[in-house]
Amino acid sequence: MEGQFMRIVFLSLLGLVFSVSSMTISATEATAVKVNSPCDRVVGRPCVALVLGGGGARGGAHVGVLKQLEAQQIPVDIIVGTSIGAFVGGLYAQGHSPEEIEQLLGQLPWGQGFRDRVDRDELPVRRKQQRDEFPINFDLGVGTKGVKLPKGVLHGQAMAALIQQAYGLSPELSSFDELAIPFRAVATDLGDRSEVILADGSLTQAVQASMSIPGVLRPLTLNGKMLVDGGVANNLPISVAKALGADQVIAVAIDSPLLAPEELDSAMAITEQLTNFLVQEAVNRQLKLLGPNDILLKPDLKTIGTLDFEKIKLAIAGGKALAFTYQQRLARFSQPEHYPKWQSAHRAAGDTTVQISAIELKNETSLADPVLTARLDIVTDRPITEAELRQGIRRMYGLDVLERVSASLQNQPDGTQRLKLQAIEKSWGPAYLNFRVALEDDFQNTHNYAIAASYLLTGLSNAGAELQTDLQLGTNKELRSEFYWPFGDSDFFASSSVSQQRTVLGLENSQGLTQGDLTNRELQLHAELGWLPADQSSISFGVIKRDGQFVLPASLAQELNYGKLNYLREGSELNASFDSLDSRSFPSRGARLEASWQSLRDRVGGLNSDSDSISIDGQVARQWRQHILRGRLRYESVEKIEGQQVLEQFSLGGLHNLSGYPANYLFGSKVKFGSLVYLYQFSDEKFSVFNAPFYVGASLERGQVLDSRFGSNVLPLREDWIWAGSVFAGWDSPFGPLYLGYGQAEADFQDKPYRFYLSLGQLF
Repeated sequence: MEGQFMRIVFLSLLGLVFSVSSMTISATEATAVKVNSPCDRVVGRPCVALVLGGGGARGGAHVGVLKQLEAQQIPVDIIVGTSIGAFVGGLYAQGHSPEEIEQLLGQLPWGQGFRDRVDRDELPVRRKQQRDEFPINFDLGVGTKGVKLPKGVLHGQAMAALIQQAYGLSPELSSFDELAIPFRAVATDLGDRSEVILADGSLTQAVQASMSIPGVLRPLTLNGKMLVDGGVANNLPISVAKALGADQVIAVAIDSPLLAPEELDSAMAITEQLTNFLVQEAVNRQLKLLGPNDILLKPDLKTIGTLDFEKIKLAIAGGKALAFTYQQRLARFSQPEHYPKWQSAHRAAGDTTVQISAIELKNETSLADPVLTARLDIVTDRPITEAELRQGIRRMYGLDVLERVSASLQNQPDGTQRLKLQAIEKSWGPAYLNFRVALEDDFQNTHNYAIAASYLLTGLSNAGAELQTDLQLGTNKELRSEFYWPFGDSDFFASSSVSQQRTVLGLENSQGLTQGDLTNRELQLHAELGWLPADQSSISFGVIKRDGQFVLPASLAQELNYGKLNYLREGSELNASFDSLDSRSFPSRGARLEASWQSLRDRVGGLNSDSDSISIDGQVARQWRQHILRGRLRYESVEKIEGQQVLEQFSLGGLHNLSGYPANYLFGSKVKFGSLVYLYQFSDEKFSVFNAPFYVGASLERGQVLDSRFGSNVLPLREDWIWAGSVFAGWDSPFGPLYLGYGQAEADFQDKPYRFYLSLGQLF
């Protein structure tokens, strides 16, 4: 469904742009006077131009054609490409062989190019927490004029990283004629839908501009123009090749074929057909420019959709097969006597490292320069690799307040290079709304739901100060506001928060019958100082005040002889964490360790008591192909003075937390727990904007709960270790983790400790 949605968006927007006006190119324009043509360097033979059209995943056919051209020793003197044609053509112009391009196309994570958000393990600690708590990120801006939307479904940051991964480190060029093969990329000016021929500057940015699907990828601004996919203006730019002085043109058209009448069975199919008409009309005008010395190759790629990047090998084979059938007609392009010299010059090897002599930052954000360059973490006294540069840019973008971070290299006279960076703040900020929905049901007595929203106001200082306010409605309610203040470009910060919450815990007896709700209302004030030594770790010390009340259900109140329990808790806490998990709900790599110590003075019913509590929770995850193994150990305990009251209670129960029991059914002042979870991930190689895999799995769990504060027949006091396990299906959906499972435990606390679970948005 998601792939169809993106396809509809792409086709609808493309059709809309095409319907605004039609492009006309006269033969006079196509044969305009050539000035300083790259064909001037070709001596003793015709100048051959290769024109590569746009068509998404069908662009693999271009590689198949290149293979046949090299097999027949046909030198290419000019390459002109649109969209995926620019991507493939730029790589060939850069000096890559068809075999190298084929390998790149097969290895590139195309789906990641359409997912702007960086991986969780690359985010700063604060951004990790925000993503975990509010996974529904529509990236909505909120201002005095109402809700503001981004300029595209995607910002193009991930696409830029994908292109850079393919092209490596390449400096800005005064002309793309300096490449092994002169090259031109075609884009569209969004202002007037005119054709824009990109012939100099950053090669990767030129290719990205030519591939920026309007409405899906944010337009790329170059030389003051907002540029989108070149297919909107000229999907098969034969006219450009003619204007550059080509004597012979080999054009490869891969635009979508028209659908048969029986295939027009849906709104998507009709939209696609209308778009195909418009694209084909423009391409047909280009085809009229072909002369008797030119050749057109149009592979049969009917089974390959624009976004079917998992079929790119099939497209390569289709292009090669068609070009092979044209070998007799292609033979007149062959130049055996000139080809060895041409190929030697074309295969110019590039260095995989660069020496950065200086960093130039064009900062279009509210953040101070040192804050951004600290995230980049690149030194200028040693060579760096493309992977290091790409990772540094991802760290900058991981601040999640930037619309785009672009980078280019500029050659210096001493052989080193200057790194030019441009950081652009989100134009629809600085305030954003994120959301969460949660549902928990064990098909017996536990039925919890929550709807929550988070308002994040950024840019309150040039170091990145923020104000976050969260509101949750549902079974459990909360209103919370936090002010976060980092100290300059250092790793230290301060924060303060206030929250009012109501939490409801459903109680059951050993027969599984409901015993009412235990309700906790609490006002909490908190302030802390912290240190962030790395994106994966955090250490903080804080003071806390908690003013609250427990309201007991009637059955428990009658047994304990009181119905309400008021309390006031004050003290300090020390927290430390390390988190490198790639996902909080379905991790496949990394580790997470959280440790905290809390010392509180409690006032309960006029009595004072002191308690020290410790909590340690560790997880680790590893993946082998489609198999994931996840382990967890948890220990929580309160040390008290003999005879004093203890309010601190920890709990077990629920899916993956002693499966078979209700959520939080067992609670006490000491908890020990361990689990081993196995997951099988169903691979989906199809194009996807969201990374939302599906899993099936099973768990083995063991836990112990001691010293219940509300000890009674409802919650019996036992000291046995309890074995439990579960089988489940899970989906890492765009709305949060979705689980459907069955749990079974030993019958230590309930007569029938088994149940089914349905949960959405819950973190385990």
